Amino acid sequence: VGSEMCIRDSIKAAGFTDCVVYLDGENANIVVKSEEGGLIQTEAAQIKDILLGEVNVAAENIRIYDVE
Repeated sequence: VGSEMCIRDSIKAAGFTDCVVYLDGENANIVVKSEEGGLIQTEAAQIKDILLGEVNVAAENIRIYDVE
């Protein structure tokens, strides 16, 4: 849970208004509130970099969802 909060706070500090992080062993799911039009590729990459700075999860097990 500590990692989830740290990742969430880092994502919010990067300029995203809100997000929820779920870590489940080998999987990571992140739900991010995005601006109209959804996440762009560089934003998704930024979120993935923040996540991988905190936990070791295989890239294929990272799911990023955006909601407006």
